[in-house]
Amino acid sequence: MVSSVQIAITAFGVSAFVSGVSTLINPSYTLDFLDLPLAALPSVRGNALAAIGMGIYYSLAAYQNNTAFFAASVPMRLLSASIFWAQGWQVASIWEGIGSIATGLALLWQLRLEKNKNE
Repeated sequence: MVSSVQIAITAFGVSAFVSGVSTLINPSYTLDFLDLPLAALPSVRGNALAAIGMGIYYSLAAYQNNTAFFAASVPMRLLSASIFWAQGWQVASIWEGIGSIATGLALLWQLRLEKNKNE
């Protein structure tokens, strides 16, 4: 049975993958959206490739039900959210923050279900 944590991680992975692909297809949208100069185009493309990779490994971790990975992703994504916010990237910050909180809550819920099942 698929857990709520797997669903949360899969949703994040798919959204990262789609975001990366769409940025590779139309990087000028990201430049405009983030108010970046044309000189940032190589970095935007690099970030798009990173998002595609992240989407793949998050989806793989969800498929494998890798709870250690799920738990490790929560503080890192909260850190990312705070750094993105400080840079003025509110959309990316909110995306990371909501995703990490959803994953953390789903992990806690899963632990509670497993504890109740074992009692």
